[in-house]
Amino acid sequence: MKALATTAIAASLLVLPSAAIAFDKSTIESLLVQACKDVKSNKVLKLKTNLKRNHLTLPLISEKLMCNGESVYDFAMTHNADKTAKLLRTGSVSIHDVAYNNSDKIWVWLDD
Repeated sequence: MKALATTAIAASLLVLPSAAIAFDKSTIESLLVQACKDVKSNKVLKLKTNLKRNHLTLPLISEKLMCNGESVYDFAMTHNADKTAKLLRTGSVSIHDVAYNNSDKIWVWLDD
């Protein structure tokens, strides 16, 4: 009986945190609106801080988030937020020739 009570308590503790973490639609929408506002503000530190606090990443918002019908990068450029646009645009491409037996990589930086 004591083992059954312990199991029931443990199971309820496992369910509680997941319910506490669950967001409703309006909360998620407000977090994403805040991300768009941070991009528009042209303050890189503010953007990074809020993304980290809300468990979002730069690649995720660059790929998935649309602000006023534009991609996040285009939205930043529309509002002359050059610092945040540069942050959202950074990346690299690596090319590895599998036939070549050396372990060196060739890095290509795209400047569009």
